Amino acid sequence: MEFYKNRTRPSKAFSSFSMNYLNQNVVRPGRPGGSAEAVQCGTRTVDFSPRRTGKIVGGAETPYGAYPWQQPLHLDHIRIVVGEHRLKVQDKHEHRFLAEKVVLHPDFRKNGPHSNDIALILVSRSGAGVQFNSHVRPICLPDQSATGEGESDGRWCSVSGWGYQTEGTETFAPVLRAADVPLMDLDTCRKRQVLGGRQQPILDSMICAGVLSGGVDACRGDSGGPLACHAAGRWQLHGVVSWGSGCARRARPGVYTRVASYIDWIKLTASGMGHTL
Repeated sequence: MEFYKNRTRPSKAFSSFSMNYLNQNVVRPGRPGGSAEAVQCGTRTVDFSPRRTGKIVGGAETPYGAYPWQQPLHLDHIRIVVGEHRLKVQDKHEHRFLAEKVVLHPDFRKNGPHSNDIALILVSRSGAGVQFNSHVRPICLPDQSATGEGESDGRWCSVSGWGYQTEGTETFAPVLRAADVPLMDLDTCRKRQVLGGRQQPILDSMICAGVLSGGVDACRGDSGGPLACHAAGRWQLHGVVSWGSGCARRARPGVYTRVASYIDWIKLTASGMGHTL
């Protein structure tokens, strides 16, 4: 059974996205009478290291603030909730916004049903807009040269989301969960006994992550969420949860959109929205 993570049924229209304000240092307003405070991308005030066994499906719940760049995306009205941690509880730093504009990549599905699986969302400005704090922060974009070399060394990154807790069910995680996954070199991922020979070829603009023995992965409902890697003291958005065959199955790693392959498009699109990188 092919179980693609980016297929969402209308009755369960839910996904997530990573927040990046397209600059490396964002200034947030200070307290009344105080000075403005700079918030660096890819930083957090709550440290957390998820276990490297198990999956988001039944994996580790995260403490509030451990992934301040991840926000749920409710697709009923393209509703964005920043600072959310528990889906059914109003969290301290939670605020709701609507999407003003959504831009899909112009070549989405050009090279297969899951190719160029990336979009940018312009959040509507409501009131004071998105305010950064200890629990709401942007993630850094990766260096454009991060094209996949060195992935065979088994580098571990972190994937997080509110997706299904068990393959084949429709139960979302009530609290944000996370797991560490090792990056897999594309040559291994392209082998027929892994993900080769399918309708969607493994492109250079994709990242495979997981272990051949299975047991660690994202699942349905985690689509659009971040594959965050720690480099040079910052967390960077190396991948976006895209698709896979089942969840955490043996020889079936998860496949992510490689963000570094789209930096030029991100810059150009952001410029058209009135933002610069």
